[in-house]
Amino acid sequence: MTIKTLILSTSILVSGSVAYADTGFYLGGNISYSDASSTFRSIYESTENTAAIGLTFGYRFEKGTAFFGPEADIDLFLNSDFEDSSGIPCTISASAPYYCERDATIRLRGVYGQSLNNGLEWFGTAGIGFMTGKGAVGPGPASRDRGVSSGVTVSLGLQKALSERTMLRGEIIYDDFSHSVTKPTAPSGFAADPSYQATTFKIGYILKF
Repeated sequence: MTIKTLILSTSILVSGSVAYADTGFYLGGNISYSDASSTFRSIYESTENTAAIGLTFGYRFEKGTAFFGPEADIDLFLNSDFEDSSGIPCTISASAPYYCERDATIRLRGVYGQSLNNGLEWFGTAGIGFMTGKGAVGPGPASRDRGVSSGVTVSLGLQKALSERTMLRGEIIYDDFSHSVTKPTAPSGFAADPSYQATTFKIGYILKF
């Protein structure tokens, strides 16, 4: 069974209807800017604002004016460095075991939207996500260890057809990752449990296959 056949069969079972168009795969490149925070025990907090580059890969179905399908989305962060509530960056000192760096965010989500006028569409997404970064395990800038947090991700956006195969997309994404998949751990054995939240504005270019 091909991937395309598997996706089509699954969508038939979910929707209970075959009255929709199978429109195929799409791939997108994007840039984003996000406001992120990391907390430890709901008391200590670090924050960071930075840009990212990313990729989006999905499969689209249509039914009337609606469209839906699965999508994977990844952000790769540029020059990430969190700071505490006093404005002291982790490169100088960390006052608690929160996140000090973020490397990438991966989102696995479902997309649903509807066509408006003149090639304009609105859409929303919901799913699960993961952020991989480094958390403080000591006060010094070298005292960091790899961590992975997971949770829920949602977004709202608009996209506009530029041609039959291309679209321009803009969306606002909210990530709330409060479950530790991998805890940053100090040599002493202390394992931190930081959470991660972020609001992201993203602009992307979509190519349909």
